Amino acid sequence: MKKLTKTEGKNILRVIEKNRSKKWISLEFLSSKIGIYPEVLGEMLSDFDPLALLDPSFDVKSIETPLREFLEKAEKKETTRRVVASKKAVGEYQGLNDFIYKKMTGVGGLFDKDVRLSDKDLAILRKLLNEEIKSRKKEKKNGR
Repeated sequence: MKKLTKTEGKNILRVIEKNRSKKWISLEFLSSKIGIYPEVLGEMLSDFDPLALLDPSFDVKSIETPLREFLEKAEKKETTRRVVASKKAVGEYQGLNDFIYKKMTGVGGLFDKDVRLSDKDLAILRKLLNEEIKSRKKEKKNGR
C-alpha cells in the first residue's frame, strides 16, 4: 500500500483549491488532473477515509481538513543537524585512553557503567577511534 507523500498531498490540495466551485470532486477527476491512477489515489487516501479505497466516485472534498492537518504535521518535522567533532574538541584528549579516562571513569579511576555519552562525545570518540586505527595500521605497515 502506497503512503501519501508531502508533494502528492500538496498537489491534491492544489486541485481542490482550483475547483472550489465544484460541489463534487471524484477520485477519477482528481486522477486525471494529477496523473495518478484512481486505485493508487484511493490507497493513498484510505488513511484519511477507508471509503476512498473502495469507491472511485469518492468525494475528495470530504477529506480536505484531515489532509491539511497531515501536511501541517509534515511541515513541522524538523531536520536534525549533524554533530561534528571539531579538531579543537578532539585535541583536548591525547588519545583514546585519555578520553575514556576523563569521560567514563568515576572516583578512583574505576570504570562507570552508567555513563551516558552525548552525541558530541560520541562523535569525538569516533574520531579518536579512527585515529587509533590509522596509527595501528601505520605501525603494522612500518613493522614489516
